[in-house]
Amino acid sequence: MGSLRISPTLGIVWNNEMDDFSIPGRSNSFGFVPSPANFIQPGKRPLSSMSPIIIYNSNTGKVKMVIGASGGSYIISAIAQTVIYTLIFNKTIKEAIDFPRFHNQFLPPETLYEITIPQEIITNLVNERNQNMTVTSKLKNVVQAFVVNMDGYIYGNSDFRRETGSFPAGF
Repeated sequence: MGSLRISPTLGIVWNNEMDDFSIPGRSNSFGFVPSPANFIQPGKRPLSSMSPIIIYNSNTGKVKMVIGASGGSYIISAIAQTVIYTLIFNKTIKEAIDFPRFHNQFLPPETLYEITIPQEIITNLVNERNQNMTVTSKLKNVVQAFVVNMDGYIYGNSDFRRETGSFPAGF
C-alpha cells in the first residue's frame, strides 16, 4: 500500500519502509522481537525481506522468470517455494503460486502451514522431524510473477491470497 503519499512532480507513490525498522520494546506484526542492530538511526537502511528476482536462462541469457512478493518476513519463503515449484517441479506459474505454502522464520520455533496441505505430510513433519506445526487458512504472503516458457509466450499470475483483489497492480 505504501505511505499513501504521492510525489507531486513524479507521480510515484512513496513507500513505508520505515516500518521495517525495529522499535525498542515492541515486536513487529510478524512476531520478530526488536533487534538493536535494526533500530532507527540517521542514514541507516532497515533490514528488509524485499526480494524481487529476475531469473535468466543460463544457456540463452534471456529472462526466464520475474517474481516478487509482499508479506514482510513471509516473502522469502513464498518466493523460494514458487521458484522451486516452477523451475524444478515444472508446475505452471499459476499452479506454483496457488500451491499451498509453509513458512518458518525460526523465531518463534514453529512452522505455519496452509490448511490444504495433506495431513500425512504434517504428521510426518511432526513425528519424524519434530516440527511444531500451526495451521492457518492462508499465509500472509502474496506472490506476483511471470515466466517465459519454451514456446516464447509470457505467462503471469497474481496470487489469490491478495485480499484487495487478485490482479497485478501494474505492468
